[in-house]
Amino acid sequence: MILGAEEQFQVGVPEAGADNFLLSSVAANHEFQVMFEDDGTTGYLYAVRDAEESEILDALHIYNVADVADRDEPVTAQIFWDEPQTTAVLIIGGYCHALYDFQRQRGFCRNAFPPAQNGQPGSRELTDELVEKYFAA
Repeated sequence: MILGAEEQFQVGVPEAGADNFLLSSVAANHEFQVMFEDDGTTGYLYAVRDAEESEILDALHIYNVADVADRDEPVTAQIFWDEPQTTAVLIIGGYCHALYDFQRQRGFCRNAFPPAQNGQPGSRELTDELVEKYFAA
């Protein structure tokens, strides 16, 4: 796995001088990008086709701030890519919360919300088995 971005933050608290917390990473080919945003109410991971006019391919719900039990404690958010940099994962506090596969245009998160917009069949629920399938050592 390739570390694309890493930053410590507090759930529900914006970065200094901003309205939100944002962590993003662009693949080496500059074609793909993922962005994690905590807007003070919710946390979402966005999969973006990084062309002249960025196109959001998917949005994956990570959490509702009010539901995060330890939101008063700082936590580290990380974005990792697979070797070809076509799949990215979001890890918060050492736990994988979301995965986006740009080749298949499929996104997965722990609560499988929202439903896929592109008509992809199957579950969007992210499981540990799915993470292992994508990132087997």
